[in-house]
Amino acid sequence: MIFKFINNKSAAELVISIFLGSFGAFLAWFLNMPAPFLLGPTIVCSISAILGLKFSIPAFLKNFGFAIIGITIGSNVTPSSLSQISTWPISLLMMIFSIFLITYSGKFLLSNFYSIDKKSSILASSPGHLSFVLSLSNELKKDTPKIAIIQSIRVLSLTLITPLLVIMTSDIEISNNFIINEKTISLNQLILIIIASLIFGLAIINTKIPAPFLIAGMICTTLSHGSGLTEGLILPIFSFFAFMVLGIMIGTRFVSVDIKLLKSSFLSGFLLTIVGALLSLSFALLTSKVTNLELVDTIIAFAPGGLETMIAMGSIVNADPTFVAFHHVIRIIFLTFLIPVLIFRK
Repeated sequence: MIFKFINNKSAAELVISIFLGSFGAFLAWFLNMPAPFLLGPTIVCSISAILGLKFSIPAFLKNFGFAIIGITIGSNVTPSSLSQISTWPISLLMMIFSIFLITYSGKFLLSNFYSIDKKSSILASSPGHLSFVLSLSNELKKDTPKIAIIQSIRVLSLTLITPLLVIMTSDIEISNNFIINEKTISLNQLILIIIASLIFGLAIINTKIPAPFLIAGMICTTLSHGSGLTEGLILPIFSFFAFMVLGIMIGTRFVSVDIKLLKSSFLSGFLLTIVGALLSLSFALLTSKVTNLELVDTIIAFAPGGLETMIAMGSIVNADPTFVAFHHVIRIIFLTFLIPVLIFRK
């Protein structure tokens, strides 16, 4: 039995997840919302979870979804993606500086206006790397549930806010951004790339590389396209499903959440998100002006949201995939060193 590890409860929760995700995607598409296959499931699943509905996505489906998103990104990589690589050190420095400001601003806001202790405020203000932040919180015996909720609010809010920022600051049309009429990878080639991506993801899963299956999918497709073995975009139905899975995953963050704790943490989490979004947008605008990089690229690359979500968002708005992915991976690596330094410094 291939799926014997899925018990009846897990199977029921999976069915609920797929139903909610599909309903949210269809509703968002019907309402002509931007990025409907991501935002629709995110909104519907988050609301359903807060209302008390229990659902989940098994690990193998998450990994499959991330691999598909990575393949989607990799299939858009072209030689021109690297044409402005000489400007990346400037944008990386600007992004790192924005991370400092976002973290310190959040720490100031939470510790001075919401009476959260210094170390917890730093952990709650970290613009990313949630699993690392929560593991540190557990080790330090801090208020992990509150930190988790504030961080979850950040991920949810930025998923919803980022497309609006792109629409407000550029001429990008997001709602119809899935290209269906262009050449696609053949189904046989796609299956081979998916298998290779999953195997590669499993091989690097214990290396501490962030989003291993997403990175694996991106690398495998970039190599196969770059070598001429494959060409074309991924079949849209696969991308639609992967973005739906990602939206469901964001919603599952609120399953079994303590409603009282959610109410008490919502305002602080939302204000933290607004501060982070405004700071990252300011640095994105400045970086675009100084380096002549596309504004949509810097907005998505600097957005302090979830790693997988922001990289996926980049593919939805046709941002430079290598630029966006590289900046978000560096953000996570940098936070791995920054957060412990801020917490344990005297």
